[in-house]
Amino acid sequence: MECLVNAREMKECDKNTIEYYGIPSAVLMERAALAIFHEIQSRFDPDCGKILIVCGAGNNGGDGFATARILHLAGYEAEYMFPVEETKMTPETKAQYQIIKKYIVPECRNFVQNRYAVIVDALFGIGLSRKVEGELGTLLDHLNRSQAFKIAADIASGISADTGQLLGTAFRADLTVTFAFAKVGQLLYPGAAFTGELVVADIGIDKYGFLGNESSGCYLKNDSAKQLLPVRKAYSNKGTYGKTLVIAGSLDMAGAAYFAAKAAYYSGCGLVRILTAKENRDILLTRLGEAVLKTYDAQAEHLTGMMDLLDESMNWADAVLIGPGIGISPAAKMLVAKVLQYTEKKIVFDADALNILARNMVLLKENSGCRVVTPHLGEMGRLTGRSVGEIQADLIGTAKNFAKEYQTVCVLKDARTVIGLSDGRFFVNTTGNCGMATGGSGDVLAGFLTGFLAQGLSLDDAAMLAVYLHGAAGDLAAQEIGVRGMLASDILEKLPEVIR
Repeated sequence: MECLVNAREMKECDKNTIEYYGIPSAVLMERAALAIFHEIQSRFDPDCGKILIVCGAGNNGGDGFATARILHLAGYEAEYMFPVEETKMTPETKAQYQIIKKYIVPECRNFVQNRYAVIVDALFGIGLSRKVEGELGTLLDHLNRSQAFKIAADIASGISADTGQLLGTAFRADLTVTFAFAKVGQLLYPGAAFTGELVVADIGIDKYGFLGNESSGCYLKNDSAKQLLPVRKAYSNKGTYGKTLVIAGSLDMAGAAYFAAKAAYYSGCGLVRILTAKENRDILLTRLGEAVLKTYDAQAEHLTGMMDLLDESMNWADAVLIGPGIGISPAAKMLVAKVLQYTEKKIVFDADALNILARNMVLLKENSGCRVVTPHLGEMGRLTGRSVGEIQADLIGTAKNFAKEYQTVCVLKDARTVIGLSDGRFFVNTTGNCGMATGGSGDVLAGFLTGFLAQGLSLDDAAMLAVYLHGAAGDLAAQEIGVRGMLASDILEKLPEVIR
């Protein structure tokens, strides 16, 4: 698991590294500058053309001055620009400014468009909380219009490190070299679009700087995702890998059940049973012969037969998914209400199950258990009574607060899915693309997640792993067919390849 920090946590970690462990601030600044230099060196030769480093008065500017000096001494045609009053400099930055003057590094006083091959933004750091306006805002606009390759030092100026929101005008980087840990605002949109490629550089600040506390956020990379995958045993059988119950589909909605059930199998689950309306029997048996079907008549005068099938299936299952395509009929409402009573089961509530719960949230609060909810923004709006705009402005807070209030893991689906975890932390996903905004994609995710739960993963681990791999499958599909015209079935069929 990778640490993800906000501005306060990063400043505290930085402070502890300097004051508690005794590593001088100047050393950290030099290492930050070297990290930027090494990224430039790996991409550009010294004869690439002019490089401009735009420096501010804070410590981010000190990183920039040091970078300009190192580039200059390494034979690069580097210049620095300092568009701020010298009296505003921090002591560390002023020291770097005096050093660069002694080395006679050229200074740029007036920015000339398309004069530079590379531009490094070291104007503002993670502490920025006000809007970038006036002359500095105009300067950022000019930098953005340049054809140069653009690099942000630690964070793109004008991006909130806490939310990813734009603070007036922002630098649009092709590459961001951030220090120690990724920042929340670099993973969430719109900040992610201004971050470009993100490189997390080790400059001597690490998890020990938390002094025993954990960062509140996390994300996965391939190595950490691999560690979460359920172990396969040479001596095993289909019962070894869990039993998933998928309660999905209604008249004319067989696809939702198909996507969810097949995704559960693709997670590695040993057995999948589908409980669905009788109209779906033939198509599901044809499309997914591996699944076991239990069907009911949703139009029957008495639904005791359906409820008996539900009891039998719930007792059989290790993990349960309810919601994709079930509708909001009286039969669907009865299924949701009854499933909530199985508090000892791992249960995922998705799609129509969430719409049913939204009309009676008391049901969710009164029945505690091992639960995961997987709403998109519209469903979250119905669950919370908030507008989509309000939720988008506070994805992390919304997911965390819902998880705490209803004692559930909350998978809040968006371009960057956020998960409110059961221990109060949160997860931000980094995989996926706009081609996944297609019908059925959520059904695939819900079934995939439930399959991992059936194999024994915790609610937290199953949610993080499923979201990460689901997005990665979408990325593989996009590489082959592009983001236009991608279907849920394209994502589904890439799941085994991603796991492999």
